[in-house]
Order: sequence, then C-alpha cells, then structure tokens
Amino acid sequence: KVSKEHQINISANEIIMTCGAAGALNIIFKALLDPGDEVIFPSPYFVEYFFYVENHQGKPIPCPANEDFSLNLEAFERAITPKTKAVLINSPNNPTGQLYSEREISELANLLQEKSKAYGKVIYLVSDEPYRNLVFDGTEVPSIFHYYNNSFVAYSFSKELSLAGERIGFVALHPEMENKEKIIDALILANRILGFVNAPALAQRLVAECAFEKVAVEIYKRRRDILCEILKEGGLEFIKPKGSFFMFPKTPIDDLKFCELLKEELILAVPGRGFGLPNHIRLAFCVPEETLQRMKPNFLRACEKASKLI
Repeated sequence: KVSKEHQINISANEIIMTCGAAGALNIIFKALLDPGDEVIFPSPYFVEYFFYVENHQGKPIPCPANEDFSLNLEAFERAITPKTKAVLINSPNNPTGQLYSEREISELANLLQEKSKAYGKVIYLVSDEPYRNLVFDGTEVPSIFHYYNNSFVAYSFSKELSLAGERIGFVALHPEMENKEKIIDALILANRILGFVNAPALAQRLVAECAFEKVAVEIYKRRRDILCEILKEGGLEFIKPKGSFFMFPKTPIDDLKFCELLKEELILAVPGRGFGLPNHIRLAFCVPEETLQRMKPNFLRACEKASKLI
C-alpha cells in the first residue's frame, strides 16, 4: 500500500502498525524527542498536536500559515532553531481542508536540508496523513518521501474506511533515513512502554484484507459543495477544502459567540481558537446531504443574528 501510494519501495521492516495515527505520532515523538526539543507545525492545527509533543517533554511551536492556509515557508524559516527536532505537517489538513502542493513540499524539504546542515543535526519531517485518500477535484497528495529522506508518515485507516474509533494505523519510515535501525527499535519499544503494546490484532487482519478500499469520495464532495453554497449565502468567507471533511470559515463576530448562536439553532461548530486561529469555526460535512439541507435555514438565521451584532 505505502509503496504504491508513495511510489517508493518500502519494505515490511519500515512499517510499524499502530493504534491509529495518534498512536503513530506519539511513538514517533517518544522515539525522537529529548526534553526541550521543539516540534514546529502550521497554525491552524489539529488540537491534539500540543499534547502529543508535550507528552514527551517536547515544546510545540505553532507557525502561522498563509491566508489561504498554505505553508508559509518564510515563517517556518524564522521558527527553526538549534532546538528544532521535527516539523509536523498534516495534508489534507484538519481543520482547514487545505492540501499542500508538490512545490510547497519540495521547498520545505530544501529548507530542512539547509537547516540540518547549518545546525549539524537531523531535523525530521513528519507527515500526518489520515485524509490522504479523501481528496476532491482530481487533486493528489504529494509524497514527502520523494523529497526528504529523514521523514515519517503517520497514517490511519479510519477515515478512508469510515471506521472512526477503530484505532488502526501505522508509521512508515523512509528507507534511507539516517540511523534507521535505531529509530525502528525505538519506535517498537515506544509502542510497548506507552501502553499500546501492539495495534489490535483483529484490526490488523481487517486492514490487510481491505488496504486499498476507500470510501466513495464523491459523496463527501457533494456534501462539501452543499456546505459551500450555504456559507456563500450566509456571507461567510472561506477557503474551499481540497480534502478531508472539514471547513474553516471566518466568522463575522467572535468565534465563541458565533458558536453559541449556532448552538441555539441546533448546529454544532468548534471555535477556531482551539485550533490556534480565533474568529474562525470548524464545520464538518460528514453528515447526510439531507441533514445539511435541513440545517440551511438555521445556519442562515444564525448568520443574520450575527450581522446585527457587528
């Protein structure tokens, strides 16, 4: 699966099965981090990244993305220090739905090579990819393995198989990673001492049988398009997602207040400040189209109420 999707020869020795992508990230950081080591990631970010890094005495360093949520390479360059141990990216992104281009990945890899050389140490690249196969409009997720040897992919099957909660995924290492054998040993030990021990045996057998199965992405695309039209009608600014099942529109008023207005209309949204960017909200379109259509008048009422508070 990894070899085909990333178009690189990966052996079974470079794959470690984990309890989902969260388990994968935790064993990566347990294996890599010394106390005080920094891990940089774009902001907005998945809320649990802070905990994954701090779990292992690391220091999370959010780095602002561009206005369209693409990678801000200048901000990354300013953020990298001698204490930087890793850069963590998530594409397609939760919460924004943005997908990083081939050019962005290539330029980020070049930056990490330059900084690694300048500081005389390896800076690792970690790509969190639970939404790799949930992309729209013919887009593709470029592989970090083509651009950077000292890299990891953390993966979860739960999104592409619609098995959220099953906690089955893996870590894949670049076959030419420096000190690969030591790192593999550290990852295997981290799996045990963090209490995961091993990924669930039944789930491992399950994904072996359906490794190339995927959800019908067209269903999510239709839901995305419905939500885009509702947001347009409500007058909210947003970046159209290229993948995942999230949108991250700007709010006309404080994000907490706007979420309260939506809650009054029986719509659940998450304030953007939890993802590192206030005055936005995260919306999920993993509900039936009929549900989205039914919530349209409620959403528009909330937008109308918000406009009176500006």
